[in-house]
Amino acid sequence: MSSSEIFKRASESRLLKDPYVEKVWRLIGDTGLFKKSPDFLESLRRDLLRESLDFFKRHSGYYSQLFERLDIDPKSADFPDLAKLAIPSDMLRGDGQKQFLIDDVEQGGEFFTSSGTTGKEPVKIYRSPLDLAIMIKANTYLFEHVYGGKLEEGKGIALFLAAPELRHKLSFVAFVQLTLEYKDIELLYGMDMVQGETSGTQWQKLVPNRERILKFMKSKAEPKLLFTAPAGIYLLSQNFEKMNILKRIVYKLVTGTPPIELGRGGVIVTGGGSKGYTLPPYDDIVSLSRKYFLAKDSSGQEIPTPFMDVLGMTETLTALIDRHGSLNKIPHPLSQVFLLDPRTYGVIEEDGKEGILGIFNPFVTSWLETFYPGDLMSSMPSTSYYGREFKYIRRFTVEEGWDLQRACGGTMEEMMTRKG
Repeated sequence: MSSSEIFKRASESRLLKDPYVEKVWRLIGDTGLFKKSPDFLESLRRDLLRESLDFFKRHSGYYSQLFERLDIDPKSADFPDLAKLAIPSDMLRGDGQKQFLIDDVEQGGEFFTSSGTTGKEPVKIYRSPLDLAIMIKANTYLFEHVYGGKLEEGKGIALFLAAPELRHKLSFVAFVQLTLEYKDIELLYGMDMVQGETSGTQWQKLVPNRERILKFMKSKAEPKLLFTAPAGIYLLSQNFEKMNILKRIVYKLVTGTPPIELGRGGVIVTGGGSKGYTLPPYDDIVSLSRKYFLAKDSSGQEIPTPFMDVLGMTETLTALIDRHGSLNKIPHPLSQVFLLDPRTYGVIEEDGKEGILGIFNPFVTSWLETFYPGDLMSSMPSTSYYGREFKYIRRFTVEEGWDLQRACGGTMEEMMTRKG
């Protein structure tokens, strides 16, 4: 579906007649949220938590029974209850999400899967048309806030170092394409997918489409937005770095690069992890890439090329985004992001400690989207609307993941009891 088709179908959703969903739809289009205080937003998220649980109690026999068994009253629920309700992402592999969808889930949406780099069965998530529309609005406004300005409709050009086929598999690719469609900004896919029985992950089957990459390089449009996995920008920059003088002169004569001019407002946006490649630290990737990709601020003054990094796993409707060097990862104003103590599995209230990342998105209408993606992060105080920023530490080891599954009481324990 295109973004316009998604918005058309979303506008026909019968769930919009539900007072809670109507409220969510109104809030998700309010860019004024990014100017509110952390205390105001925390209070709003607490209200949304209670109203969200009430919505799922009314629309799902599963959640109604679950809340009763866990002794959670939606009217008085609070953030610590999320520690009991959140599930490890491993429970969403294959058809795992089916049991969490509301009874009257709306059809006609799309499925997304994880990239499969772990070698396990991919995580698979269904998004209804209404949830897809919420995804477009929420991520567009969050992106613009971290980017530092509004993307003007019809202006600029974007290159995504991915293949078009991935738009319908990976949510990060869908985030990007649908947001750019929403803004009427031209998107070029810089890779093609090798067909056949070639081994490796989807990302390792990609080969460059030189024609589209050259079109992006030579374009005079501003701003130029480059989306890529960290491996993509690193390999491209490394290729420039390894050119001898003769090859660099010839390449310059043919393509006009390096360097690649991203123009006013140009930015490089990374996301999606290592994709199976062994990479240097992110700071080193940024440092190397800035030698070959140049950008300017809105006045035309050359600046260190901005980098933004997106933590946008398949399970979450909205991403956490950072602006390298000035802002650590920050959630959408309505997302409740929390950290659990790895030893006690209690919610960490203080900043500065490493903890297990948990996410709750109260604006998702098809299932109660609260989960542990399997990442270790820390938090720090911030003057931003959220009052906190988050720093990615690392993925869990397999052993830590099993410990987390065993330690997750609440939903998982209740399900095991029910099945037994």
